[in-house]
Amino acid sequence: MQKTIQITLFALAVVLASCGGNVPSQQQALSPHVAFDSLITYIENSGDFINSPNAPAIIPANQLYNELDENILVIDMRNADEFGAAHIPNSVNMPFGKVLDYFENTINPNSFNKIVLVCNAGQTASYTVSLLRLLGYNNTFALKWGFSSWHKQTAKTRWLARVSNKYSELLEREPAIMHQPESYPKFETQQLTGYNILRERAHMLFKMGFNAVTISADTLFAPDNGFYIINYWPEESYLKGHIPTAVRYQPNKSLKRVEQLNTLPLNKPIVAYDYTGQQSSFITAYLRLLGYEVYTLTYGANGFMNGLMLEQGIPNAFTDDETFDLPVSSGSSKVQLKEAEDLNIAPRGGC
Repeated sequence: MQKTIQITLFALAVVLASCGGNVPSQQQALSPHVAFDSLITYIENSGDFINSPNAPAIIPANQLYNELDENILVIDMRNADEFGAAHIPNSVNMPFGKVLDYFENTINPNSFNKIVLVCNAGQTASYTVSLLRLLGYNNTFALKWGFSSWHKQTAKTRWLARVSNKYSELLEREPAIMHQPESYPKFETQQLTGYNILRERAHMLFKMGFNAVTISADTLFAPDNGFYIINYWPEESYLKGHIPTAVRYQPNKSLKRVEQLNTLPLNKPIVAYDYTGQQSSFITAYLRLLGYEVYTLTYGANGFMNGLMLEQGIPNAFTDDETFDLPVSSGSSKVQLKEAEDLNIAPRGGC
């Protein structure tokens, strides 16, 4: 009888492990520094997305338009009124906070060639895709410039209304000094594996919301703002003008554990910025998962030096040429969970 119980418990443990669940154990929770090590080791062993050539995962509007018939799912995260007024045909309206649950419990993400996330300006979608990519959903992409690149009316109220040259006269051109290396973040968790820690923290960030991790140029340029500022540009662009005290980190490399990750301070908030705010949203998601207090600058450099970007030939300056007038649909989402067969949407059973 005792042997039968042991075999049953072992079989249960194997099933739970195969489903990615926690195996019943007497093991104590990981210590905070071990939890960080387990998380980042898992990320590194899974391709280290942020520090790879695959980041950021962004698709232009004209490319998406040409591929819409190629088994692509478009998830629009804008509010119901905005979605109802105009959206990409056959897209699904899904609020930010429910996206991960939708991936885990409603659809089979691997059944699509691409899954494209859409918001108004591109940053919410980029933050979302970063979290999803780090979780292993490698067919996800953010729409470049957001729905503004698809729909001129949206561009008028979003990107074109927010580009500015307001702080271009305050920029510096000399390199700022990088913070000295220190220890890594520590955080509490009851999870015992790198993937489960990652998933737990991703659910936490989806629950927190995207607005909680954004900051405006007006706040960033306030005197004595107390932020450690990351400029995420190539050196050529950085030397043409950057936010005072901003330290350049090399895209797709510097935030590795074996590079400059440990130069990020733990005792002050960090702000990341790039040209558009999209790539900085990708790295903000990554660094938030790791335990850093990081914010992404809304609209990136376009929000305070758009004119200088155009003058100096700095890439990704937003103009009216970046937006198209592509076909849209109106009304509420037509894709209901019980009517999703045409989009290959199906409940995920078992594991």
